[in-house]
Amino acid sequence: MADKKKPNSADDRPQETDRQFLERSNIGHLMKDVLGKIVSNRPEDPIVFLADYFDSLEDQSNLVLKARNLIEMTHHSRPVFEMNVRQAYDILLKQKGYRKKPADLLLLEEEIGKRLYGVNGTSYTDLIKTLCRDIPQSVTTKLLKKIECVDYEAIRYDVFKSGVFTCCVLQDYVKLCEMLFNSLDFQNSGKVDKMLSEIVNEQLKAALANTRTDARKIVEAGYN
Repeated sequence: MADKKKPNSADDRPQETDRQFLERSNIGHLMKDVLGKIVSNRPEDPIVFLADYFDSLEDQSNLVLKARNLIEMTHHSRPVFEMNVRQAYDILLKQKGYRKKPADLLLLEEEIGKRLYGVNGTSYTDLIKTLCRDIPQSVTTKLLKKIECVDYEAIRYDVFKSGVFTCCVLQDYVKLCEMLFNSLDFQNSGKVDKMLSEIVNEQLKAALANTRTDARKIVEAGYN
């Protein structure tokens, strides 16, 4: 009786080449993408950048987290920052789940006959909050009163970019304030002498006064 053919084991299958393995696992495309981001963003610590990048891939469903990680890849003063913000905006456009809209707004949309286009207000607000996670809550609350949008609002790119840029500049400002406070807290008591604080405030006001038209004064103000 002829022996029945046994199914091929993994060892009997043709071995795939390195190229085929990379293509099948999509590793080549992934590495090309992350290397391109490293070159364009030029982070101070590429290893930390790589770790953050791969961490963000763990939860593909959290689009707000992905958008935040993309925005924080580089400092807002670099030219590539705006490109990252645009990509973050496109990511959040995929976010579903608008909260229920008021009846009068739904009626208005029906009359207009158009669907509002843009990132929904819920996603935008969630992104702003997570960008400001290291900023004191009292400061974040005041910021949200200025730039927060309603949940059912469609956020255009120009509004989105301005809000994100404001958060990034505010982060820098808060860090500088903390550095200034720590430098004046000579005894590490968590307090600064009131008279010294007033002197510093007056110095800062003088540095910022009447600098809009004088380039030399602008540079001096920045130094001060």
